[in-house]
Amino acid sequence: MRKIIACFTAFLLLFSCCFATISAKTVPYEKQKYPHLLGNASVKKPSVAGMLRVQKKNRKSILVDKKGNPIQLRGMSTHGLQWFGQIINPNAFAALSRDWGCNVIRLAMYVGEGGYATNPKIKDRVIEGIKLAIKNDMYVIVDWHVLNPGDPNAPVYRGAKEFFKEIARKFPNDYHIIYELCNEPNPTEPGVSNDEKGWKKIKAYAEPIIKMLRSMGNKNLIIVGTPNWSQRPDFAIDDPIKDSNVMYSLHFYAGTHFADGIVFENLKRAIDAGVPVFVTEWGTSEASGDGGPYLDEADKWLEYLNANNISWVNWSLSNKKEVSAAFLPAIQGRSKGTSLDPGNDKKWEIKELSISGEYVRCRIKGIPYQPVKR
Repeated sequence: MRKIIACFTAFLLLFSCCFATISAKTVPYEKQKYPHLLGNASVKKPSVAGMLRVQKKNRKSILVDKKGNPIQLRGMSTHGLQWFGQIINPNAFAALSRDWGCNVIRLAMYVGEGGYATNPKIKDRVIEGIKLAIKNDMYVIVDWHVLNPGDPNAPVYRGAKEFFKEIARKFPNDYHIIYELCNEPNPTEPGVSNDEKGWKKIKAYAEPIIKMLRSMGNKNLIIVGTPNWSQRPDFAIDDPIKDSNVMYSLHFYAGTHFADGIVFENLKRAIDAGVPVFVTEWGTSEASGDGGPYLDEADKWLEYLNANNISWVNWSLSNKKEVSAAFLPAIQGRSKGTSLDPGNDKKWEIKELSISGEYVRCRIKGIPYQPVKR
């Protein structure tokens, strides 16, 4: 009898082990390796979360909603509105909010490179984008896109203060709006150096604008770019801006800035020191916008960001012929490319998305990534 019981027990143990092995194989790799890629409970809409603010929790500075509960923003950035302004349409914003699950959109208004400095009417697209974001229950980042030249104090950018003043007057203290004062300060002449001196030049630019916005009664979240193409939020550890609702930007591209590299370490060092960081731009490609996509490396980054309640925005809502674009480009003699207006059904078909767009949509929604056949 004991032999029978022993054999039966051994059989049950063997069965259990086999069942566990079979079950483990059916669990999506996201849940096994990157548990924070699934789910989006903290990705709340403005109608629920209200005015955003920075708050200290467990020695880290995180974004919270009007009730003081953690909130994470996940969404998409436009490309330069002088090139891909067609994305500013009601159907696209509805699709991003409802089908993609975005609770934020970033409006990239280049100042140089044929942008606002030479074509001020681009501001009208920003204003329309703000209205569409509010209508579709999304936060909206108003991005003063500093790129070339790299110093936000350069003459081409002298209209920044008046621009932000006008937006603040049109949308006074509107909790949907987030101000991003300078996209990517960098060494491009006349530029800012990748050191404390460079950071002080950025602060000297940003502080008067912040003071102006606050004097007008705006309590909105403000994001300030950091040196070396917004890769150095760690400079704010020892020399922060004296405002309780300011965050510091970090940008990365998965094929250039690896999750065991310097930029990732800059982020971790800043977060661990209590600096509030917002990833206002990242891509699945190399920094050029092409190469890849590097989805495994992107997973490593997003796992850390989600686990630490760090908000992020992906580049970009365009059909440009580059890997980082969310939509398929036109191919001469074969296809027209994906329209930036998805149509009255307010939904892009998955086959209209690039690999990057398909992947990022899943990561925003917090669902397993199961690529379609291409």
